[in-house]
Amino acid sequence: MKIKLKDYERIYKVINTILLNEDADPTVACTFFSFYGAHILREHYKIDAQPACGLCMYHLGGDNNILTFGKIVDDVITSDADAFHCWVVGDGWLFDFMAPAFSDITGNNIMIKPKMMQKPLSTMCKSVEELTTEGSFYFVSYPEVLKNRMDYLSSSLAYSDLADICKQ
Repeated sequence: MKIKLKDYERIYKVINTILLNEDADPTVACTFFSFYGAHILREHYKIDAQPACGLCMYHLGGDNNILTFGKIVDDVITSDADAFHCWVVGDGWLFDFMAPAFSDITGNNIMIKPKMMQKPLSTMCKSVEELTTEGSFYFVSYPEVLKNRMDYLSSSLAYSDLADICKQ
């Protein structure tokens, strides 16, 4: 584990509280969780953390419940500015500070307990077909989606102010 559970929970709660205060929906706020989470990891934990965006899949357990952030185009799972997820990579680790909200995304048909998502990148599945056990994950970064998200956050000084509030 790169950071302790209590630190992970604190980062999640700080970002989530700010989002709720701004009347944002945490279930669609992966941009903020990843960019602000990376900012906190760099500033307070000295982890070389960077946000990443694109296609992302998590095995949530149960009857092969796979949470997928992306879309199917010509029988291929892909990502673009309309179908994506954002997470954090740093020092060889994946961090997803939005993971505790996954049960709210999946709705009532899939009951999952809020969990921390922090895994060594070396444990990532090599393909979608390998997503067979709870906790397994797969992602493909799309630089154009990252640029889109960076442009979005650059569109208002308020977003950088919120990042500073999170850091504090």
